[in-house]
Amino acid sequence: MNHSVNSITSLPAGFSSVISLNDLRVYINLGVGEDERKNVQEVNISFQFLSKEQPRGCITDDINDTVCYHKISETIKNYCGNKEFKLLEFLCNGLYNEIKKITPPAMKIWVKVEKCKPPIDNLIGATSFEYTDIWQ
Repeated sequence: MNHSVNSITSLPAGFSSVISLNDLRVYINLGVGEDERKNVQEVNISFQFLSKEQPRGCITDDINDTVCYHKISETIKNYCGNKEFKLLEFLCNGLYNEIKKITPPAMKIWVKVEKCKPPIDNLIGATSFEYTDIWQ
């Protein structure tokens, strides 16, 4: 199975570092129709955190001076647990807002939510939605 994250391959002007969490697999009640939401759907979630400066963790070797992958993944899982979502867009926006609360204010965020096996005839790939606040 080929998993690829459409990540930022070259940093936008003024940014010098990126921290990534790629393809965190979660199972969510997701779908426009009620019947589709009855069964959990495989969803991959990816985040990138961009900074204009090198995270202090590069110098201090202290987890408190950078983005903690474990904390991010637990926040994602907690947000998605025991909820139903109709749209990838709504899910993505909610995840962005939750992660923004625990991210250093100077960091910019890119998030991608990918429904791995949408019920669309002849679709061999996934469907996805991405959001970023890089240019804000």
